[in-house]
Amino acid sequence: MTSNIPVTYQEVFKTDKGVVYQCDATHRLILEFWDTHTQFSARDFTHFRRMVETVDIRQMALSTAAEHDVEILALPRSERCYVLTLCEIVHLRELLSGARLMLELNSMLRECGCTVAE
Repeated sequence: MTSNIPVTYQEVFKTDKGVVYQCDATHRLILEFWDTHTQFSARDFTHFRRMVETVDIRQMALSTAAEHDVEILALPRSERCYVLTLCEIVHLRELLSGARLMLELNSMLRECGCTVAE
């Protein structure tokens, strides 16, 4: 995966399937996943992460019905959507959960006056 990410973007969390960046200039989180780039406000990022977490992957895995082959997730405040398979949802969950944990860690470090080494 190659990208031309501006210098103002800081990597929050990365997996082999995608990366989440933070842009301090625009106060946005940028999700790069499966060759797409989607910008979110912090609130919309949290909303989207919760949407991904609520997908019933057990049902998808066990069902033989065609309607459980993919999950369609509409992005907050956007006309775009993701059409994801079971494996893609698992990879996206890993990416979004890791990003959430890193953002929480950075927030806790700032609260206690620590600086994050670059």
